[in-house]
Amino acid sequence: MKKSILLFAVALGILTSCDPIKEEKDFNVTNIAASELLNGAEFAQYADEACTTPAADGNYIKFNIPSVSSITAYTLQADGSEFVISRGKAGGVMGLFPRRGSDPNQTVYFRYTNQDGQDIVASKDFNVFVSGELDPAVRFLASNDYGEKTWKWDPSITGAVWGNMGYCGGAGADVGLAGNGQWWGVTSTEEFNGQLQHTEDGTNHGDGDLNAYMVFSEDGLIKCFDADGNVIREGTFAVSNYNPNDPTAWKVGDLVTSAGAILWPYQINWWDTGHDQNPFPTTFEIVYLTADKMTLVYPDGGDFGALGGWGEASFWHFYSDTDLSGMAAGYDEGKSWTWDTSVTGAVWGNMGYCGGNGAAVGTSGEGQWWGVTSTDEFNGQLQHTEDGVNHGDGDLDAFMVLGTDGTIKRCAADGSVINSGTYEFVPVKGNDWKVANLNTTAGTILWPYQINWWDTGHDQNPFPTTFEVVYLTGDKMTLVYPDGGDFGGLGGWGEASFWHFKAK
Repeated sequence: MKKSILLFAVALGILTSCDPIKEEKDFNVTNIAASELLNGAEFAQYADEACTTPAADGNYIKFNIPSVSSITAYTLQADGSEFVISRGKAGGVMGLFPRRGSDPNQTVYFRYTNQDGQDIVASKDFNVFVSGELDPAVRFLASNDYGEKTWKWDPSITGAVWGNMGYCGGAGADVGLAGNGQWWGVTSTEEFNGQLQHTEDGTNHGDGDLNAYMVFSEDGLIKCFDADGNVIREGTFAVSNYNPNDPTAWKVGDLVTSAGAILWPYQINWWDTGHDQNPFPTTFEIVYLTADKMTLVYPDGGDFGALGGWGEASFWHFYSDTDLSGMAAGYDEGKSWTWDTSVTGAVWGNMGYCGGNGAAVGTSGEGQWWGVTSTDEFNGQLQHTEDGVNHGDGDLDAFMVLGTDGTIKRCAADGSVINSGTYEFVPVKGNDWKVANLNTTAGTILWPYQINWWDTGHDQNPFPTTFEVVYLTGDKMTLVYPDGGDFGGLGGWGEASFWHFKAK
């Protein structure tokens, strides 16, 4: 197609000009061999994006390729797909950040597409720094354990997942937790379809769907998927100005992406009079970020200096349920969990092994028969312990600590350790009842007893070691264990034990 158009243009020039040789020269194809593409090219590596600190293994590469007008620079991923690090220019700065454990010697490919539609590809090797651990912000975005994390639309804040708000300042967490400053927002797939004027081409590309999702990976790649799992688009991300230490601050950092990289990547009303006529922000303020929640804000036209002026801004609410270790143990020194009375009042007890949606057990206590609601009631249930003793975890202020190194400690209210061991989360995908199995050393969670284990017909073992995680967020965790470990009896309403915990 390109060649046909080019030849037609040349022919037209011959017919209309008295100097056909000159006109033909104007439309010459740039013929260059792969071996010549990088002739005269200049490369320099730096430790920073501003290119102020030269480094032999710098991850920022300043380049200039004078032989052509523009190139696409990319690396090859393990599955053979291309990961583009620069596009549409022959000079500038590109970032090269290999995944943990990668070879520091990385090959970058440079592709030039000439006017005839032919691809000319050359390559060059660079020695770059490979991190032994993820940057703190990337642990939240891409998961420290798995190296990638799925983010979905989060309607749990106000019902709205994308919309406009007053650029209000104050604590950004109030936006992420309560929707502070919100004016209006999309609450359904149908409402997304009514807002196509905000897209670049009047089309819902599939991300205007509450079941769409995006995947952040530790190598700085974002892939967006429609509800059926088809790739909509992909891009890159990095985090700058990260500082999570002040809970009253407006933001914890900035998410810097290639244009159009996230779900529904449009600033609201960009096309309106007085706006900057650009649909795609590339720098978003991360006003709230945990292992399972992320809220982004962008002021109209990128006017970050107007914070607190209540001018129009766009917001995005996302959540993730795939980073089990991040939600359960955090990324630093581990995480403490204590008893949660907020579900039904009961923290441990028995229930019917009901099946269905496990989240209903964790949020409303579905299937519950009976349960302990106080320290005094724990002391009335010592027949369920192995020795008739309350070891200190039969107390509503007791807690357990899940370490990032896979260790677990069962502690009394005063912090003394009752028992310790190891734990492991085993993810379960595509299952409505549970999100994972939790395997532990016997007797290491709080009040680690299956109910009525000593009764006739039970398995005579007080200590389960595999629990079903039917509900898990960064703040809540509910475990279930069917009598005798009869996991095949799900839906049969046989007796099961439950545990409700909350982050301490």
